[in-house]
Amino acid sequence: MDELAKRISCEVQGDPSVIIEGVNTLDAAKPGELSFVHNEKYISQIKDCKASAIVVPYDLETDFRPLLRSRDPYVTFGEAMRIFLPRRQRPMPGIHPSAVVAESAQVDPEASVGPYCFIGEGSVIQGAATLMAGTQVGDGCWIGPSVWIFPQVVVGARTRVGEETVIHPGTVLGSGLDPDKEISEDAPKYCVEVGRDVEIGANVTVEAGSKNPTRIGPGTKIDNLVRIGSGARIGDDCIIVAQVSIGAGAVIGNNVTLAGQVGIEPNRQIGDEVMVGAKSLVEDEVEDRAVVSGIPAIRHDLDLRLKAHLRRLPKLFQRLESLERQLGEVASGEK
Repeated sequence: MDELAKRISCEVQGDPSVIIEGVNTLDAAKPGELSFVHNEKYISQIKDCKASAIVVPYDLETDFRPLLRSRDPYVTFGEAMRIFLPRRQRPMPGIHPSAVVAESAQVDPEASVGPYCFIGEGSVIQGAATLMAGTQVGDGCWIGPSVWIFPQVVVGARTRVGEETVIHPGTVLGSGLDPDKEISEDAPKYCVEVGRDVEIGANVTVEAGSKNPTRIGPGTKIDNLVRIGSGARIGDDCIIVAQVSIGAGAVIGNNVTLAGQVGIEPNRQIGDEVMVGAKSLVEDEVEDRAVVSGIPAIRHDLDLRLKAHLRRLPKLFQRLESLERQLGEVASGEK
């Protein structure tokens, strides 16, 4: 476990010689496996956990040993999963006979281009990249080493995809770009720039930037059915959950979490380490390390208080009506 702790940047509390051979959820973990708890809500489940070690936050108190203390157990457990779970098997290198590759395109001999793929003029496919069946890569694209693109993905013209990035089926990078329109001198080299080690879920739409590229920072993970507007900039190591919509020109900081169905209005700026609750609508700028929720999004603690008051409104109306009746009876008696 000591070696594992070094690889995932954790502090060991307990016996560092424990052998870890796999990962699992808290309720299903067996001896020899690692599990995790990311908040106090699940602390009651620890006593019945059979895992040999658990990843926990620094501030969580438990008698369970050994522990791996982490600033973010959720992210740390993900890193451990990468170590223990088998990687997907890459297809054999080469270009399938049914693929169409432009004469000016450059495909590394170690890359794998699957059936019915299309690669446009001037595009570069780096070593060990995998393009699965039906992938379309437009003109002037750069696909980095060890990128994995699942079937039926469209990589629009002038898109750069960083190394080790994974893109799931049905996603479109660079939508909204007119292929017949002449490129102006002040246009960016790339309309979409995706950083290293990004994962983009299924059926995501990333619109092409016109004056400035649409950017997704290294390490960011994007769930299914997300829409990212033209020229938006997303920072490093962000988590964007399903059905989020990010308006054109919005700027998202580093280590930001956007929960499901969040809406970000165009040209809004969100600071670093911000958390936005599910179904929230961000209409204004959000400062660093803020936690916001609601429509419109406000401080999460204030949003909870307002919702608590809203739930009390029916009883308050009943009390008000009762008081009005009593006042009416008093007034009638005085007459």
